[in-house]
Parts: sequence; structure tokens; C-alpha cells
Amino acid sequence: MTDDQLRDGVHRALRRFTQDQPPACQVDSITALIRRGARIDWPVTAPLACA
Repeated sequence: MTDDQLRDGVHRALRRFTQDQPPACQVDSITALIRRGARIDWPVTAPLACA
């Protein structure tokens, strides 16, 4: 996966789960963490709606 593909995937995931336009610095930061193999925890405070 190229850096651009990874960054695009991170952007789409953040946008989907936050329902907002994520800041570029947040996308870049998370993309860099993933490239380094860091674990990304996403705490969920409320249940997600299921279809």
C-alpha cells in the first residue's frame, strides 16, 4: 500500500466515524503511527448503531 493510499484510508475512516472533516495534521499523525507499526486504540463511549 502506498503512503497516499494509506492516508486516504485513514481520512475516510476518520470521516466516517467522526462524521466530520478530520484535520490534515490528525490524518498525517495517524498515518505515520500506522507506518511505524503502532497500535491505534479508538475508545468508544457509546454503542455504534447497527444496520
